[in-house]
Amino acid sequence: MKDPDQYKILILTTNISSYPGANTVGQARLQYSPGTSILRVPDPVMFPEDFYLNAFRKGVDGIIVMSSGSDCPYEGAYRRLSARIQRVYKRMKEEGIDPSRLKLTTICTVCKAAFLKEIAEMQQNLQKLEEAAAKA
Repeated sequence: MKDPDQYKILILTTNISSYPGANTVGQARLQYSPGTSILRVPDPVMFPEDFYLNAFRKGVDGIIVMSSGSDCPYEGAYRRLSARIQRVYKRMKEEGIDPSRLKLTTICTVCKAAFLKEIAEMQQNLQKLEEAAAKA
C-alpha cells in the first residue's frame, strides 16, 4: 500500500482564482504532498475529455480541477466545464476507472485551507480505493 504522499495527484488551476490560492499556500510556507503537480491554465474548460482519461492511463492517481466556478471571466465556461466533467465521469465508469478519482471544485484566491483540504481528501479517497482493491 502506498504512503499518501506517494499518490500522483494532478491539479488544474486557473490563472485568476485557484492558482493564486495555491500560491498563498507557498507564501504561508505550508506544505502539501510532493506527489502533487500543479498545472496553471487560463481555464480548465480548454482540456478535452480524453486529457483526463489519458492522464489516468499514464499513471496519475487523482485529478482535482480547481476552477473559478461562477466567477469565471469566460462566459459560459464553468457550465461547459461542468458538463464536460460529467461526460468524463460516465466514460470513466465505462472504462472501469472509479469516478471519485476526479473532482471538480472551486477555489478562490485566498483559499489556502480549502486548497490543502482538497489534496488531503483526494489522498484519503485514493487510499480507500487502494484498500478496497487489495481486499477484492
